[in-house]
Amino acid sequence: MLGRQSWLRRHQLAQDEPVVRFCVRRTIGENRFRYSSGRRFESEIVRLSYLTTLHVADLPNRSRVAEPARGGIAFLELMKLRITFFVGMSVLFGIVLSSGSVSLTSAVAAFGVFLLASGSAALNHYQEREADSLMHRTKHRPLPSGRISPEAALFFVVLLSLVGSSLMYVSGNLGALIISWLAFIWYNGFYTPMKKWTAFAVIPGSLIGALPMMSGWVIGGGNLLDPRLIVIALFFFVWQAPHFWLLMMVYSSDYERSGFPTLRRYFSGSALALFIYFWIVALVFSSILFLAARIIQSFVTGSVLILLGMWLLGSTWQIVSHSGGKRVYRAAFMKINMYVLMVSVAVLVENVLR
Repeated sequence: MLGRQSWLRRHQLAQDEPVVRFCVRRTIGENRFRYSSGRRFESEIVRLSYLTTLHVADLPNRSRVAEPARGGIAFLELMKLRITFFVGMSVLFGIVLSSGSVSLTSAVAAFGVFLLASGSAALNHYQEREADSLMHRTKHRPLPSGRISPEAALFFVVLLSLVGSSLMYVSGNLGALIISWLAFIWYNGFYTPMKKWTAFAVIPGSLIGALPMMSGWVIGGGNLLDPRLIVIALFFFVWQAPHFWLLMMVYSSDYERSGFPTLRRYFSGSALALFIYFWIVALVFSSILFLAARIIQSFVTGSVLILLGMWLLGSTWQIVSHSGGKRVYRAAFMKINMYVLMVSVAVLVENVLR
């Protein structure tokens, strides 16, 4: 049972007491609390807190208890490094395809794009902190768990954005700076709130997948009107939709619990599987266009590209045959990301060695 809220309360625990008292502080999300510590409190002053008494058997698993962040790990989580890694890869992809190499100046500008994208990811943590607190997949993130305050997160957003923008500006890449800020505004200003309205928000939101590569193209001295850029941008654009929808299918209950509309609202199970598979086919087709646009000229690289496409189509067909449930969707999510990474590496290697 929760006790009465108090502004200031002193409490002390006996060492041999059969129950353990915790000072818990209310965080965002209904009926969710952060356990501040499992140690004895000795005349500790608790501000704006609730006191509760729990039997030891009722305590949550220690791995689930949010503890103060060690070093900068919690702030690194705000940067969504698994996502921003692909942002960095697509920037390098654009640089190499437009210039054939990566200079020190272009590397500095690319790092600036990465930092600005990380600031955008951190702002997304702040924007969705309430929804994250309701989802099993995200409730242990830095903001819902209370490891980082919203104010500290916003300060981190400003810091990353300023440093990233400065690096692009001093390296003389004003075009990349404009494109990167367009991506920032589109992601945080339009796509993030749009996800609450419709499951199809990912289609206009997929522009975010193409913009970092366009920044890299400009950093490398490429022309934005180059037809090759359109083909490459299409590849990264198409990838975003099945990437997000497969993730949503794995965590559909979580998304629905937190108020996000899912594709299950519009499609039956079989129609939904075919719809997602159609986008996977479109992704493979968009990569074959690399051959038509002569982005790839080597027979070996072209063969690798075709074999990778056949592998992806064959290995993700199970989502249509309805065998395996969420396990199949999870595997398809991993494979589609692996496919994009391998295609990018193959194209990069050819263009560096050419």
